Amino acid sequence: MDEREAFDLVYDIGETLLKNGAEIKRIETTIHHIAKALELQEFDSFVLINGIFMTARLKDQTVQARVRDVPISPINLGRIEQINTLSRRLAEKRLNPEEANQWLQEIKQQTFSSNPLKIFAYAFGSASFCFIFGGSIWDTMGALLLGVILACFTMYLLPKFNMSDIILTITSSGFVSILACLFVHFVPILQLTSLITGGIISLLPGVAIVNGIRYLFDGDYSSGWGQMINALITALCVSVGVGLVLRVFSML
Repeated sequence: MDEREAFDLVYDIGETLLKNGAEIKRIETTIHHIAKALELQEFDSFVLINGIFMTARLKDQTVQARVRDVPISPINLGRIEQINTLSRRLAEKRLNPEEANQWLQEIKQQTFSSNPLKIFAYAFGSASFCFIFGGSIWDTMGALLLGVILACFTMYLLPKFNMSDIILTITSSGFVSILACLFVHFVPILQLTSLITGGIISLLPGVAIVNGIRYLFDGDYSSGWGQMINALITALCVSVGVGLVLRVFSML
């Protein structure tokens, strides 16, 4: 593997980590260790929450540089962990660059979680938070059903439509609110507030807010504010979806 291919490998690893929600410092540390192991000279990088920049000087004194915008994406801890293992083995010379590149392509194709497991996570999370926030056992069962329906709605139906993340979030929160209103209408023993609280919990950007605060305390203000604004917009979209449905429901 020549220097240009080695540089592309480092960039591919950094971009994959960023796409899967890895921390900024983790990405920078990882790619610098790999660049050192691959003997890239004058390697430098600048990683933001939605972009990655890399440069290196080749032996012929030309400068190799790459810049790419990376949309903010959900966290995939399984893929991040696998790439961390790859980087450690590569830095320890237990993998050659060709083997590392082949393994990276395999990691990018893996799913790390099945759809039934995701549905269970949606359902369990909705039911748990409904109960924690004061819901009865009947409300908890209703939130469990809401979580299952929301998971199927977001995984199987919404991907068929080419919509922005904002519209997807508003649509998902509105869909949950409509179902909650119907549940309360046909089963009056249920509490609307508890159902909606449990149903929308999977849509709220809790991890994004925590990461944004961490970036701000680390002095990475651009990434911190970017993450916080993204979380704020997501929360506002959830509020819009819920608010519109409740307004219509109260009028009817």
